[in-house]
Amino acid sequence: MNTREYFKYLQEVVLDAPHVIQSNLNFDEISQSECYIKGTLILIGEVKLHVAEYVVTEPDVQRLKYRYHLQAFDNEFLARWDNAPHHRDVKTHPFHLHLPPSQVKSSPEMSIKQVLFAVLPFLDIDSTA
Repeated sequence: MNTREYFKYLQEVVLDAPHVIQSNLNFDEISQSECYIKGTLILIGEVKLHVAEYVVTEPDVQRLKYRYHLQAFDNEFLARWDNAPHHRDVKTHPFHLHLPPSQVKSSPEMSIKQVLFAVLPFLDIDSTA
């Protein structure tokens, strides 16, 4: 898979998520097998998901650096999944989840598809509608 195919896949994942209202993802192709994707997804419940991925697609897709930062429209921090190589005490190092006020928890390696599922509990969805 080359980077353009990966970005197309990523866009399809976002379009298939019913809780994404708007997508503004930017694609910066460094080479046919290396890219940087950054942008913001607007989700239902007045929530924003800031996405950043540095990806190598060959021989397999690897998100060498990623950050998925979830916040409310009033900028209240809700959660952030990333793989920055700090928090060496976390069992899943370097993969981890930040939660307010200053918690750091174990997390599996994440992808946009997994994060779009993981954000569901944070969304203010009226279950009676």
